Amino acid sequence: MRISEAQEYVMGIIKKYGIKREPLASLAGILEELGELSSVMLVKEGFKTGSLDEDIDYKLAEVFFELLKLAVEYNIDLEIAFTKAIKRWEGNSPRWI
Repeated sequence: MRISEAQEYVMGIIKKYGIKREPLASLAGILEELGELSSVMLVKEGFKTGSLDEDIDYKLAEVFFELLKLAVEYNIDLEIAFTKAIKRWEGNSPRWI
């Protein structure tokens, strides 16, 4: 599935269930899912005790879903935005490396 197709799917979910959130609420949703991802990773890496019931791939998908919702709310095509970002990075190391 392409990123744009994933965004279309998320738009369908938003319409189907009438999800209406302010962008800051969606940002909070992303942060919440990142916290859950962090917790699972800490358990898997042995830094924290807890249940190994959750998989990192599922938690990453939840973060991605929330990110897609935020992009939809701001009418941003993430596929285009990511392609533009890659072009900016070509020849230059991204600042986080």
